[in-house]
Amino acid sequence: MKEERKTKTAPISLGGAIALLVVGILLGSVFTFGMQYWDAEVTRESCTLVETQFASYQEIRQPKRPLHIKEIVINCANGERYDIDGVSISTQLTDALHALTEQENIRLLIHPNSNTIVEFSTENRNLLDFDETIRKLGGEKTGFLILGFFLYFCAVVGLYYVVLHCVRKKAEYT
Repeated sequence: MKEERKTKTAPISLGGAIALLVVGILLGSVFTFGMQYWDAEVTRESCTLVETQFASYQEIRQPKRPLHIKEIVINCANGERYDIDGVSISTQLTDALHALTEQENIRLLIHPNSNTIVEFSTENRNLLDFDETIRKLGGEKTGFLILGFFLYFCAVVGLYYVVLHCVRKKAEYT
């Protein structure tokens, strides 16, 4: 009697392995390099100063978590729109924005890499502090760096299973 060779099937299909490889590389690159650039620590002097009037603001919420504000868009009288990153949003900020009047003079410092507001002030008060915003963006940057490394690890796992599928296919034909 011939002894049959039992072949183990890979826990991930070839299509799943390729998807894991591609998604891991693409998202890993965005989270590792993109977020490092967009949330880079900058000096106050390298930011763009915008002095304009407040027109309105819009809260952008996450679809699956409607109570969580993803970002706030500030509409200015100069026709421009600037974003406040979600890491900077607090109850105090939303209350202060609600209290602003239309055409009130505002002063914004804009991050040079992401067009994000890093400091927001009026003639009477500071709604968003530069140093605190940069600190929070640094924390977000670190979190995305860790997530990016995890996605690269997923890409390596995907590559392993793509190679494993290829090796097994080749062994079947020889």
